Amino acid sequence: MVRLIVSRMHCTSFIPLRYFSAKPKVILDNAVSTLLSNNEMKHRFHPGIVNPRTPIFPQWSIKEIRNILKEKQIVLKEIKESAKKLTHHLNKRHPPLEQSELTSKLLKVEERLNINNHGEKILIEDINLKKNAKARLILKQNIYNWQPINYDKFTSLTYLVGRCVQNYTVSHKIFDEIKSRDKNFKPTTLFDFGSGIGTVMWTASEIWPNTLKEYFCVETSESMIELSERLAKVAKPKIKDAFYRQYFPLSTNRTYDIVVSAYSLFELPGMESRLDIILKLWANTENYLVIIEEGTNAGFKLVNEARDLVLKYANSKHRRGTQFAHVFAPCPHDFECPRRATDNTPCNFSVLYHPLQFLGGRQHIPELYSYVILKKTKRSEDDEQWPRIVRSVLKRSNHTICRMCTAKGELKEEIFTKCKHGRHMYRCARVSEWGDRLPLHYEQQQENQETDIVNEIILKNENT
Repeated sequence: MVRLIVSRMHCTSFIPLRYFSAKPKVILDNAVSTLLSNNEMKHRFHPGIVNPRTPIFPQWSIKEIRNILKEKQIVLKEIKESAKKLTHHLNKRHPPLEQSELTSKLLKVEERLNINNHGEKILIEDINLKKNAKARLILKQNIYNWQPINYDKFTSLTYLVGRCVQNYTVSHKIFDEIKSRDKNFKPTTLFDFGSGIGTVMWTASEIWPNTLKEYFCVETSESMIELSERLAKVAKPKIKDAFYRQYFPLSTNRTYDIVVSAYSLFELPGMESRLDIILKLWANTENYLVIIEEGTNAGFKLVNEARDLVLKYANSKHRRGTQFAHVFAPCPHDFECPRRATDNTPCNFSVLYHPLQFLGGRQHIPELYSYVILKKTKRSEDDEQWPRIVRSVLKRSNHTICRMCTAKGELKEEIFTKCKHGRHMYRCARVSEWGDRLPLHYEQQQENQETDIVNEIILKNENT
C-alpha cells in the first residue's frame, strides 16, 4: 500500500484592501447628534438649514407699487412686457471687456475671417467694419458691447416691476442667515451701494427692526432715489433715517455695521473701477460686507473677484495695520473657490419667489443668485465650518446624494444611507436642500492604517 505524504499547507485569508482605504469618515456633529437622540430637535430643523425657504413679499409694497403705476397712468400690459425684456437683458449681461482681453478677441475675428480665405491673409487692422458685413457680424458674436443702463423714470418703474420681488427675496434669505448664525450681531447702521428702489433697506428693517437706526444709500439715478424715498415712507417697519447720495463719499473714515452691494457691480465701467469700489466698501465696513449678483457665470465671476480681492488685501503683508477677514458664507473656507478652479459652472444658489399677482404671477419661480458675506474678523476657533450643499440634493430610494463644498476647499459628493451613516445623519441629509449646510465633519483615518493591517496579516500567517 502506497502512502501519499502531503506537506502541511496553511490557508491564508485575504482581506480586500478597499476596506482599509484612507477615505475620510463622515461624522455627525456631536451637539446636533445629542439633540436629535434626546428628541430635543427635529431633523427638518437642524441648525444647518437656511430659512425661510420662500420669503413672503410684503403687502404694503404691493399696494404702493399699484398706486404708483396708477398715478403714472402706466398700462399694466406694457410695463409687464418691458419688465420681461429688462429682466432678460440683466440675466444675459456681461461686464465691460478689458483692454487686455480685446486683443485676443480681435485675433479670433481675424482667424475666422481667414478660415476659407485662400488668397492673401486678411489683417484685422485693414478691415473696414462699415463696409464688411461679415466681419461686423463676427465682431458682434465675439465682443460684448457693454453699455450702462440709463435708469430714467420709465426704466426705473420697469425695474421696480420686474426686479423688486427677486431682489427682496434674495436679500431676505441672506440677511436671515446672518441673523440666525450670529445672534450677537445687532447692527445700527447700514450702507447700501447702488441702492436702487430700496429693497435692501426694506429687508434689513424687517430682520433687525429694533436696532437699525440709520441707512446710507448711494444711487446715481435720481428717478430711482425718488421711488426709494416714496416706498421708504410707507415701509413697515418704519424706515426713519435714510440718507441718499448720488456719488460715493470721498471720506472713508466712517464705518457701517453692514455694507451691501446688491446687483451693482455690472454698472461699473471696468475692472479697475470695480476693484476700487470694493476696497472702498471694505474700508467702510465695520462687521459684514455683502456682495450679491446674478447667479450666472458672469455674476459669479464678479462675486468671486470681490471675494479674492478682500481676502488678499486683508491678509497682505505690505498693508499698514493689522486686519482680519474671513468668508462667513457661503464658503466654509477661505481657499480658492474649487468651483472656479475645476470647471466653468457658477457657484450659485436658488430661492423661490412669487411674482406680483396683479401682473398675472400665479406660480412660484426659482431665482438664481451668487453671493459672498465677508466678516471683518479672524475666523473663530469654534466655527463649525460645516460643508455647504452647492447643488440640488438627489433623493433616491434608501439613499441621498449631496454635492458639497468642504472646509478644506474641496468639492465632495457623498451618498448617505442609514446603514453606513446612521439614521440621524441620513435624515439630516434627506431634509436638506441646495444652499443649506450639513452639520457634519470629516474624520481622516490614519495614513498608515492600511499598511499596518496588511503587515499584521502577513506576520500572522508566517508565524503559523
